[in-house]
Amino acid sequence: MIRTQYYTEDVKDLPRFTGPAGLKVLGNWVTSDIQLVPPSVLEAIDLVTAAQADKGFAPEDLDGNAHTATVSPQGVAVENHFVEHVQGEFTLDDALRVLVDFWDYCCLAMPTQVDQHRRAYAEENGRDPLAGIRDFLGG
Repeated sequence: MIRTQYYTEDVKDLPRFTGPAGLKVLGNWVTSDIQLVPPSVLEAIDLVTAAQADKGFAPEDLDGNAHTATVSPQGVAVENHFVEHVQGEFTLDDALRVLVDFWDYCCLAMPTQVDQHRRAYAEENGRDPLAGIRDFLGG
């Protein structure tokens, strides 16, 4: 079983959020919409860190199969398109922790692919969204 802080594999070998109940909607957004797609994980991390760094950051939506997540300087709002009560608002710090934990899960699940995606993302966008991230997270 692959295990990081918040993610485990389920019986179908798919990631499942196992973190705190208060972050479940956020974790479900990550596993069901971002999925094991390293560029998408990096994009979400990049947007959250940009919103943290710039109080004038214009809100940006990340639309997926089941959710829309809106990233703004006030936090990340997640809404499920199909189940009205599955929604929540999260701090940027909480969103970043969940996303970086999912990146760690991706590193364990797809060790031969993550580095190439990280390099390609940095080349294409002119920055590495994970640079210095461990200092922020305290680990």
